[in-house]
Amino acid sequence: MKQAVIESGRAEFALNAVKNVVAGKNEKAKKEYKSYAKKFPTLVLANGLAAAVAFAVDKGGSYAIVYNNISDWLIKSGYFANPTRLEEYVCAMSSDEYRVVTNEVLALLEWLKRFASGLIEGDADDLIEGDANEG
Repeated sequence: MKQAVIESGRAEFALNAVKNVVAGKNEKAKKEYKSYAKKFPTLVLANGLAAAVAFAVDKGGSYAIVYNNISDWLIKSGYFANPTRLEEYVCAMSSDEYRVVTNEVLALLEWLKRFASGLIEGDADDLIEGDANEG
């Protein structure tokens, strides 16, 4: 029962996060967000949560939105109270906590990816193809 409540809360949070992107961003930013929401779980699985978070901090832009989604969810769900930065929190965790938080982030990212795919039309690749065809 508790797992269903957590999953429902995670889904609702992700839906609202994607709706905020849809409502407040231009088409290019929406498509980038969709692309990054799809790619971010692979970054976490391939490189680890800390490296993926560091990558998002370095890249900024729509990756920063995904970073903020993760940070906001971890605060809301009680994993940490009021960190200065997500990357500091991730780097200071015990290995057991790191595994738990990584799984939580991956679960959130799955919802973000689903809702971004459903609510945002096109892909970031469409922008590149469109630019090439305009010349």
